[in-house]
Amino acid sequence: MTDRFITHDTMVLERTYPVPVERVFHAWTDVSAKRVWFTGDTTPGGSGSEYRLDFRVGGHELSRGGMPGGDVVFTYDAEYRDIVENERIVYSSYMLRDDTRISVSLTSVEFRADGDSTRLILTEHGIYLDDEDKPEYRSEGMGAQLDALGRVLTQHVAVDERV
Repeated sequence: MTDRFITHDTMVLERTYPVPVERVFHAWTDVSAKRVWFTGDTTPGGSGSEYRLDFRVGGHELSRGGMPGGDVVFTYDAEYRDIVENERIVYSSYMLRDDTRISVSLTSVEFRADGDSTRLILTEHGIYLDDEDKPEYRSEGMGAQLDALGRVLTQHVAVDERV
């Protein structure tokens, strides 16, 4: 019999991006932009991974895929609980590794103007199940995603003012 247990953790990640709040918020709402920074998928139209975004209160976000050449599939499924345009996003989510649920989380993302820049504050209350996932893995992964968001925002400054 497998021992079952829960590890609780709260992480707070902050980033400042050199673009207005509206652009940072838009990068969370636009399926093409978010697919790039959230999943790392830079293939036009997406690669073999599955990604969907229904950005509205009650809407879902789904990302499913694995590492190239790997046979493990990760699924991220989120439901948006509260959205205030250009101010905050609140969502609950869970993650699976193949068919095993590895974590459940409640996350808030705050967008604050800082001159011409945006200060983003992401707070995630995570429940990590049976040592299948760990807070340090999540912090590292989400930190990498927020760094990728920064690259997307600065790469598109002259190309697409919407992102």
